Amino acid sequence: MVFNDGDELISIPFKAIAFTIAGLPLSALFLCVAISMMLHWDEATRTHCGVPNYFPSVSAAVAAYSPERYIWRLFIGIHGAPRLLLALAYRNFLISSPLKPFPPTKWFNFACNATCVINLLENLFLLLLTSISSVEDYYWHKTCFIGFVVCSLSFMGLSTWLFSYSGRRRTNILGEQSFNYKITCGVAETVSLICAMYFFYRHNAFCEPFIYSMFALSEYAVVIFNVLFHLTAYYDFHSKRFTLLSLSGVAQYEHLPMHNYEEKRT
Repeated sequence: MVFNDGDELISIPFKAIAFTIAGLPLSALFLCVAISMMLHWDEATRTHCGVPNYFPSVSAAVAAYSPERYIWRLFIGIHGAPRLLLALAYRNFLISSPLKPFPPTKWFNFACNATCVINLLENLFLLLLTSISSVEDYYWHKTCFIGFVVCSLSFMGLSTWLFSYSGRRRTNILGEQSFNYKITCGVAETVSLICAMYFFYRHNAFCEPFIYSMFALSEYAVVIFNVLFHLTAYYDFHSKRFTLLSLSGVAQYEHLPMHNYEEKRT
């Protein structure tokens, strides 16, 4: 949100917002895993099979014990608002591309709006997943997890394709870098998710030692690559700022900041 023709109250580089969105969940994950291994290692790595393991699962590390659950909920809660802001900014970013197909088609605008809704749902499911632990309500925790994964994979695929189709990939050198990183992170998260499901199956089916640790590491990778995918906003909004201006008590709304159309194309 930007207010025009007044004194500047707040001006934040969009790349700082991108680092905040990425830094909070990554910091929370590493803190929770480290604290869980130091304070609750036996409980966090224990499974129904009773076989030895080295690492706790994400659920055990972030939701089962204190103070880990409070750290995770605080950090994820704080990062939620910038995520909502970025979802709306990204929708405008795609629709306003100077290289989008001409004349603009209804389905392109619909796809951008649908992708924005999926992004918002991903963030909502993440907040619900954080608020409802598997210990408190396993059914809703599982439902929110499935919703988060489906929305995450759907958003990565649609947004990456729209990023290329809209022409944002060709706007400048950073656009090409962003596209390549999106592809890499999307593929890596998908592979990590498949590995996590495979190791989870093997653990429950055969109760092999340390297989649950492989499942936990795969879970960490899913979280990390999901965060890194959203960090590509650093390249997409590299030269932009989130600015709030006073307007003598009168507010006017404009689109969230986009790329300057005068940027050199490569």
